[in-house]
Amino acid sequence: MAQEEPVDSVSRVQYLTPSISELRHLLWTNRRPAGPVNQVWPDLYLGDETTARDKATLSQLGITHVVNAAAGPRRINTGPQFYADVPVEYRGVEAADHPSFDLRPFFHPTAEFIQTALARKGKCFWASQARGNIIMMYRFYVHYLSFTHTRKVFVHCVMGVSRSATLVLAFLMICENLTLVEAINAVRQHRHICPNEGFLDQLRNLDTTLATQRHSRESAVESMMSGATKNRKKINAYAEVKANPNSDYVTPGAFDLEKIFWRGSGAAYTHVNEVWPNVFIGDEKTALERDNLEKMGVTHILNAAEGKWNNVATGPKYYSDMNVEYYGVEAEDVPTFNLGEFFHPAAQFIDQALSSPQNKLLVHCVMGRSRSATLFLAYLMIHKDMTVVEAIEHVKERRCILPNRGFLKQLRQLDIQLQQQKHGSQNNGNGEVTEEDKQ
Repeated sequence: MAQEEPVDSVSRVQYLTPSISELRHLLWTNRRPAGPVNQVWPDLYLGDETTARDKATLSQLGITHVVNAAAGPRRINTGPQFYADVPVEYRGVEAADHPSFDLRPFFHPTAEFIQTALARKGKCFWASQARGNIIMMYRFYVHYLSFTHTRKVFVHCVMGVSRSATLVLAFLMICENLTLVEAINAVRQHRHICPNEGFLDQLRNLDTTLATQRHSRESAVESMMSGATKNRKKINAYAEVKANPNSDYVTPGAFDLEKIFWRGSGAAYTHVNEVWPNVFIGDEKTALERDNLEKMGVTHILNAAEGKWNNVATGPKYYSDMNVEYYGVEAEDVPTFNLGEFFHPAAQFIDQALSSPQNKLLVHCVMGRSRSATLFLAYLMIHKDMTVVEAIEHVKERRCILPNRGFLKQLRQLDIQLQQQKHGSQNNGNGEVTEEDKQ
């Protein structure tokens, strides 16, 4: 059941995440009618099942991407095959419009899908203390895209007011840096929405989590700027770091992480290996052999090398005749590529895939050694409470992997962040564990 007390959102001045009752009042005051479809954000449309099945209307609107928030045989069973005769990229979320249904695992992956479509990049526009500059850059970028190739996203469920609205609100909060109140106000200007009580509570939790992350980033930037002003010292990626003073664990330097792969027996290189119960890391050959994937019982695929050039150009359509849920990351296997921005979305997809014991997941890139291995290592660190050393030791005994040095630095940074968060939850600044920390 949702808590009714307002939660302090530390990143906005005098902003409090509203209670459920306050959100209901906000949603139901001065309602606008909900038509079959409404544009609620630039190039982002929210609508119902009728519009989803009306391909002529979607074509007239210029829709290029569809998110079905009520996918499934017993709900709106459209899918990629339904849109096979129109140039539409499809993503399905099998969600029930019930307060007990946990829609949170789909927040980040769906937000990433929408932002990738709208910005032609798998990158969200995170705000910092220089919020005004980022907004100007974003407006310029959207203006530039209008002269190149405009992509439009349609998000729907049955009525277009609860499941689909919740995912749109989450997108605005995650990728457009809006608070929950700002997101609701932005959408309700164009369409009446009414997420169920459970979804509202999940959005409240997201709101406070993002506020905490914003505050941490702002504090980190202020600290870095202050330190740079004082002594211009550069962070040494090759030095050990003890991020949690309550633990004996020390995050190794990047070069020491590389040495872990040099010692021990490890595993011989093969096309695919099971590295965790129902999780396989493999190469391009494994990803392309659909018959073998069916024999393996693969139900979910994470392509860490999506794209046409020097990558694995599969995608949802390649597996459209299979019962497979697909997630793609357009990553380059070069040390300068920022794979870290995909750590949490990819980990969410993996965690959602493993939520059912009958599911089996393939994580792959071209060789199955660097990009795919890095994303799975990040998952073990984020969701299985492993240190970067423990994650590497576990996987390398089951598959021959070797992330490039840039990816190892990014995993090292993730390790430091997770250790700092663990220290914060243990102490909360005064040595006491709060009720929020226990949840």
